[in-house]
Amino acid sequence: MLDFQIRWTEILLVALARNLLGLAWYSPLLFGPAWARHLGCSQQAMRQRLLRVLPLEYACSCIIAFVLAQVLNFSGAIDWVMGVVVGFLMWAGFIAAATPNQVLYARRPVVVYFIDSGFHLASLLGMGVLIATWRWDSALRAAWDDAMRMVLAGLPQ
Repeated sequence: MLDFQIRWTEILLVALARNLLGLAWYSPLLFGPAWARHLGCSQQAMRQRLLRVLPLEYACSCIIAFVLAQVLNFSGAIDWVMGVVVGFLMWAGFIAAATPNQVLYARRPVVVYFIDSGFHLASLLGMGVLIATWRWDSALRAAWDDAMRMVLAGLPQ
């Protein structure tokens, strides 16, 4: 039987971290100007749309965080290395391999593909690390609690 574990605080915070990374990634300090230039839109047009699309982007980030948390749970990932491995595999299988059609068929510039794909790679790696280590901390806490219960059960009453 599948054991879906939903830790809403974890999901909401990891999704927020992904959105903050996106704001930095597509900012004027990083890849925003190149991304906008290759798509033929201005930084001002991007800023105007930002407030309208942020709620939907956050909802999508919550879905990504939830699914990634389930994959990490099913894989038994309990450390940052497994978080990176699972995040990378999710990116390779579902982003890197599935989205080149934007370049091949929709004729979007290859630079846009690399900027977007790079964001998804960075976000999935980061989310994988956050979720896996968060779970690792929970596993340690649970093991500590179990050990303390065993110790206390052995003490005279």
